[in-house]
Amino acid sequence: MNCTSLDQQLCHVALENSPLFVGIYNPDTHKFIYLNKTGLKMFELENLEQANDFFLEGLRNNESLIQWELQVSEHLKTSAEFCIDDSFTSPSGTKFWGRIQVKLLQEPDTAKGHWLVNLSDIQAEKHTQIQFSEGEARFEALFMHAAMGIVMMDKSSKIVLTNRFANALFGYDSNELIGMPIETLLPTALAGTHRQHTEKYLHKPQIRPMGIGLDLKARKKDGTLFSVEISLSFFEQNGNQYFISFINDITYKKKIEMEMILKNQEIKKLNESLEQEVMNRTNALVETLKDLEESKQELELALSKEKELGELKSRFVAMASHEFRTPLTAILSSASLISKYPKTEDQDKREKHIHRIKSAVSNLTDILEEFLSVGKLEEGKIEAHLAYVEIPELVNDTLADVSNLLKKNQNLRFEHSGETELLTDKSLLRKIIINLCSNAVKFSGESSCITIRTQKMPSHFVLSVQDEGIGISEEDQKHLFDRFFRGVNVTNIQGTGLGLHIVAKYTELLGGKVSISSKLNEGTTVTVQLDLA
Repeated sequence: MNCTSLDQQLCHVALENSPLFVGIYNPDTHKFIYLNKTGLKMFELENLEQANDFFLEGLRNNESLIQWELQVSEHLKTSAEFCIDDSFTSPSGTKFWGRIQVKLLQEPDTAKGHWLVNLSDIQAEKHTQIQFSEGEARFEALFMHAAMGIVMMDKSSKIVLTNRFANALFGYDSNELIGMPIETLLPTALAGTHRQHTEKYLHKPQIRPMGIGLDLKARKKDGTLFSVEISLSFFEQNGNQYFISFINDITYKKKIEMEMILKNQEIKKLNESLEQEVMNRTNALVETLKDLEESKQELELALSKEKELGELKSRFVAMASHEFRTPLTAILSSASLISKYPKTEDQDKREKHIHRIKSAVSNLTDILEEFLSVGKLEEGKIEAHLAYVEIPELVNDTLADVSNLLKKNQNLRFEHSGETELLTDKSLLRKIIINLCSNAVKFSGESSCITIRTQKMPSHFVLSVQDEGIGISEEDQKHLFDRFFRGVNVTNIQGTGLGLHIVAKYTELLGGKVSISSKLNEGTTVTVQLDLA
């Protein structure tokens, strides 16, 4: 290879960082003189010597090294490149499909010379080809011979394909239904209503059963109506949208269900008669036991509430006195110092203390808001009022308010995936985000990043807030959602210990749950998941 020293270095770097198997092979010595890291890794090898020992039996599974060399040499006499797809095996026995390419590294004026060998993993491509060919072979068995009626239509509601079962079910000959409107198979009285439902479904298609809890009817060619179950699906092909109905005749099933209902009614009457007799004989005993149990439960509940109330009062007094003392002290000291700056040129100093007073008052307001929220939650005065909201818009507006709390060089990063519309209580979700972000800012240092992620999926919505803060020990994580609880490593940071308790209660109101992942000095991630099903 005619390369300068710099060229050689560049060539080596390029080869070593190639995602493909790249080797230089000497057919005179029957050995590789170079093999890059990808090539070694592909065959689970550690060095070039080990590679040459392994490839001594041949590169491919079905021929020896000499056979391979002869095949390549003959091919390169008339072509600039040798290429073939084949199966390969690693030392551990793992087999995979690969595409091997061989080129001469110099002008092919002789049959000898060094070969540049490339090998790419095409396992996924081969797997797809095999699946596709098998899928085509199975399509007719799955579609045409399915033991249920299958009718496919285009977006204009014209029938484009039916299977044999559907033709027999509705009494039509093969291909007779092609091109007809889907309303052909419906009761005449429902044709107009069905068009309205079809337009709505075309606007927002989804895989779902039809008419759950309703007695659906379909119409045969002779006008006969019969009971059916229908499921809907859809797909796109070449930019065109198609819809599939899966239809089952449940006439016999309906008949059996009706007979079962009548039998169950008879059995129910007999059971009710027996149950009434038993109830009459045991009524006095049941009432007595019920009264005793209620009295016991009321007493236990009263004692439990009294004990809990006493503990809460003690913790509230201790927490309130501690949390109120700091901002009140700041207000008192700043108010006293303002009077010491009467001159006009002392305005900057006065504004500094006024800012401290405002900040302390804001802190007191937040503390009182947390106490009031806990009280309302305990009394059941907070309810969820659901409405559709735009997730990115809600989060960005909320983060704009939280940004006022950021420390020096802290920043908030927001990521969203999935649909943007969510049915939830906007106010409660906003308070959850504010609480989690405030905690993340409070317990993270300067120049740190707080990441807020949201994801909307069909079955659930996920909100996570990740910080780079001081973290939480495993022992403290067990009590994080208890009222007034604070970790042992945050005693010097202001807080009430109510934030996560409130978040958990709001999440319960929205039908979700909260989880925490954290390590000391590595940060914390709080995840809120709301079920949407």
